[in-house]
Amino acid sequence: MSFRLSRRWRLVCGLALLALVLMGCRLGFPLTRAFARRAEAPPARLEVEVFADRPWTDTGVSVRPGDRLSIEYESGLWSPWPQGAYDALGFGGDPRCDCNVLAGASHAALIGKIDHGRPFLVGNDFSQPVGQAGRLYLGINDTRLEDNSGSLTVRIRVTR
Repeated sequence: MSFRLSRRWRLVCGLALLALVLMGCRLGFPLTRAFARRAEAPPARLEVEVFADRPWTDTGVSVRPGDRLSIEYESGLWSPWPQGAYDALGFGGDPRCDCNVLAGASHAALIGKIDHGRPFLVGNDFSQPVGQAGRLYLGINDTRLEDNSGSLTVRIRVTR
């Protein structure tokens, strides 16, 4: 049994195939970019040590708008002056002190920023969507670093 297509039918099939290929090329680029974004996802969990005597610690984590950023205090103590020992919630004290990087937040609390953006309170546990792209930095809420001591270990997770 021989199956033979007419010339007209082969032309229709050929044009339909060409249309599918062209549509696939047009749709394929955004799909390729979506798969590439997944490939550049940050590590699932990362532990970082944040030092009290440094203005900011570069975490090595980059975020994009829409990412969910989670930061958890794991261990360690630090102090904004000799003979103190505080966790990521800090000392408390006067939140309006000019010694705070982030006004209104506890003195010596763990704070963060993305690139050169505005600082935000991290504390013991932070989990929110990110509104800007850039590198994540963490630090102590203190402007007078010369007498600070100690460090905190935090766990960072970015979900895309």
